Formats: sequence, C-alpha cells, structure tokens
Amino acid sequence: MKIVVVSDSHGNLTLLQEILNKNYDADYFIHLGDFELPTYLMSSFLFVKGNCDYLVENNLYKDIVIGGLKIHLEHGDKINYSDFDNYIISKHCDIFLFGHIHKKIALKIDNTYVFNPGSLTRPRDSNKGSYLLLIIDNNKNIIYKFEEINLD
Repeated sequence: MKIVVVSDSHGNLTLLQEILNKNYDADYFIHLGDFELPTYLMSSFLFVKGNCDYLVENNLYKDIVIGGLKIHLEHGDKINYSDFDNYIISKHCDIFLFGHIHKKIALKIDNTYVFNPGSLTRPRDSNKGSYLLLIIDNNKNIIYKFEEINLD
C-alpha cells in the first residue's frame, strides 16, 4: 500500500494537484487539515479539519484501517504537547498522523509510529515544503520517506 500524507497546504490547490499527479499510483491520499478549500475540492483525500478550515463542520479526527494497521488522523491543534507520549499511547493505534506544527516528525512512541509530514506551503523547519510517503507491505512493515517541494 502506498499512502501520500500532506498537511497545511493553506489553499494551494495547484500544489495539491501536482502531488496527486506525481503520485498517481498511490492507494490513499490523506490530508491532515488546514487545506482551506471547499470540501468538494478534497474528494481525492481522506481528510480531517484543521484550525483554519472554517468551511468544515466536524471531522476533527478519524480512525481508519489500512493494510491491517489502525491509523489515527488529526490536525494536532488540540494536542496537549506537555503530555504528548501519553496522548499518543491513549489512541491505541499503530500509526498516529498529525499536522499543525509545520515540522517534519518521524518517531516511535511505545508501539506507535508517529509522523508529521510538515507543511506543503509554510514550513517552519526548512525552506522547502514537504509531504510524507508511507509504504505498508504485506507483513505490515512500514517504510517512510519525506518528499520535499521547492517553493517558488
């Protein structure tokens, strides 16, 4: 399974379309919020609401299963970062995906892989936008890679 994970694109539909085209072979596209677009334009994505997504009513988080792994999605603006590890563990998931902080993260807490793809348009850890590629093989092994995008 190939999964493309993006966050914090802040209205840049052109860049989202570029990522869809480049990763046409992906099985899933996930957006972790702050897309700032009408939801009908997000039809290719599983998505959750970010703190800047005023056109979305609910959808603050989602729990999904892909390749036999439970994946938790949320934007991240509601996380208590002073108790981050316990928060992650409390979700009882194999993979925890969040956005909001505009920084790439890849770590493991207890038995949970934790990823933040960074921001497509307003990175705080680089001068390039980024997104995450996740590959889940038949044995539930997880391979990840951050892709960077030049922001002109």
